[in-house]
Amino acid sequence: MTWLFPLYLLGAGAVIAPILMHLRRRPPQDRVEFSSLMFLEAQTPVPVSRRRLENWLLLLLRCLLLILLALMFARPVWRAENDASTAPRNATLLLLDDSASMRRGDLWRLAGDEALRRISRLESGDRAAVALFAKDLRLLWSFDEDRTSASARTSSLKQRLAELQAGWSSTNLGSALVEACAIFSRTPDLRGMTRRIVLISDLQEGSDIEALRSQVWPENITVEVHRIEAPDFDNLTLSLAANAPETSGKAASPGMTRLRVSNTRGSKVSEFSLHTTPPINGHLPPGASRVISVPQPGSSVTLNGDAWDFDNTVHIAPPQPRKVKIAFIGDDKTRNEASSPLFYLSRALQPTPVLRPELIVLPESTAPLPEDVQMVFLAGPLPKASLRDYLSSGGFVVAVITDRTTPGDLETLTGAAAAGWKISQLPAGPSEDYAMLAEVDTSHPLLRPFDDERLRDFTKLRFWHHRRVTPPAAGGFTVPARFDNGDPAMIARVVDGRGTLLMLTSGWHPADSQLALSTKFVPLLYGWLEAAGFRNERPASWLVGDLLPNQNRTTLTLPGGGSRTLKPGEGFSAGMPGLFTLSGDGGTSEQLAVNIAPDEGRVAPMDPAVLRELGVRVEADAASVAARAAARERLALNEEEGRQRAWAWLLALLLVLLALETWLAAGTRPSTPARPRPA
Repeated sequence: MTWLFPLYLLGAGAVIAPILMHLRRRPPQDRVEFSSLMFLEAQTPVPVSRRRLENWLLLLLRCLLLILLALMFARPVWRAENDASTAPRNATLLLLDDSASMRRGDLWRLAGDEALRRISRLESGDRAAVALFAKDLRLLWSFDEDRTSASARTSSLKQRLAELQAGWSSTNLGSALVEACAIFSRTPDLRGMTRRIVLISDLQEGSDIEALRSQVWPENITVEVHRIEAPDFDNLTLSLAANAPETSGKAASPGMTRLRVSNTRGSKVSEFSLHTTPPINGHLPPGASRVISVPQPGSSVTLNGDAWDFDNTVHIAPPQPRKVKIAFIGDDKTRNEASSPLFYLSRALQPTPVLRPELIVLPESTAPLPEDVQMVFLAGPLPKASLRDYLSSGGFVVAVITDRTTPGDLETLTGAAAAGWKISQLPAGPSEDYAMLAEVDTSHPLLRPFDDERLRDFTKLRFWHHRRVTPPAAGGFTVPARFDNGDPAMIARVVDGRGTLLMLTSGWHPADSQLALSTKFVPLLYGWLEAAGFRNERPASWLVGDLLPNQNRTTLTLPGGGSRTLKPGEGFSAGMPGLFTLSGDGGTSEQLAVNIAPDEGRVAPMDPAVLRELGVRVEADAASVAARAAARERLALNEEEGRQRAWAWLLALLLVLLALETWLAAGTRPSTPARPRPA
């Protein structure tokens, strides 16, 4: 049973009135003597301590009348179990933010307490799920688990939340909301329920909401935002600034590291200091950012001056260029001959901050090739078997087709029948006109550096001499570039699904072309290195949650100590900032610096109206949500009470008891007159 207007129950307190009236019975205080009183017998007043209740039945009737009157106005409603089961039920998904910004103060504890409070307020027929989100979403309590263990919902979640703490990942709010909608759609037994997402977060403006721009928000899912407020927003953020693009293998600022200091919008602090050698002090207004170049520091740099230190440390890996062993098959004596291909190749492959090419020269009779060679260049006669075996094992070969190359050589190298190859040489000398590149497929992996439209101009590159080669129609050959006369300039093929073969119909040396003397040569070489798995670009820093690369290394050392053994090709997602060390069996190692996302330091509150603009059905606030829920409950109770009309039965009983009280009160009046007093 429940009450439509429970405040009227306070009126039942008036039942104290008839009790006091029955106990009072005070004799008259003013005595007026008149002559006729002499004939009446005087009675001694009863002391207060000896007074007792009389006419119990009359007193009970009067008290019951007042109680029934209060109950009638309170409008009782009886709700049976079957009625409760047919009432509208809710399916609630709690999204609990555990990103790095929730490490400030008591935000994580307050968020956990709010989640438990919301769970404990759910009714028995409701369904609930709890998920944690930062960069991705992880279920802590699913709808399926809630269906079978709803009675243990609160206790289980309390235990699980006590074992957790906020992490270090960035806040991808948009992706979390999209995935939450998918969870509702993947749970078929929620049909007919009111679906609601309760977002418990600090809702900082650095949250990523881009995923919502491509999402059509469902009409049957609402979002209630509960913001966990921080004491203040006085926060400075330290992060690595993006370095300038490298050109010609030379760093823009050698020996220097660029750091970005950002101040939160609305912050009350502006002075900061960096722990470098020498220390750096500065001033930064709220909402501003500043890039500072510092000498190459140690493993980390720390910032001081704000209230929250979760984003005040930047970890920096030491310079460690990756070694690449490249073999050139030919005569080492031509290294210093300006007309030889080796002369230009050895000077173009210079060390960079990321790669350290090592060029070795192998004679044509070398067989098999060394196992540690990652790339092979060939500008002479094609070896018969060694290159074929090298390609089958996953190698990368760049071969220049010369005048002495025969279809049989190409058959040995590629496995395609010699009958399918057509090789002819254009006449040399003054009668031969030069050729130019006319069709260049910049989307091909071997030509990726030229995918930028600013680098696609090949009109100044001339080829004096080339071989006219036509590959077989079958065999998986591609032509990334052609001359203006239609002849292939490059022929590529993946050998045995592992190795990569690139054949050039004209060399890069001056006897064949202007390629080695042009600005296209070095980017072209490093594009081939990238296709071989040695990219010359590296992000300024890995972020928490990124999948760290595993270059055939087997041991991962964590920042806080300890290690983990990795399987071949197994990736590892960094769950905390710091320096991670990847070690291999051959004694090689590489350090990776992992930092938190710079946007995580933007802790100023986001306006929920931003979510509404992206189509999310956001409730105004918790008070309006509770008011609407109460209104729906009141309407349901009003309809149920209207069917029962319990107040009418109470009114009828009240009238019957009132008639009985009137009759009983009339019967208790004294009917015998006072006895006369003897003279």
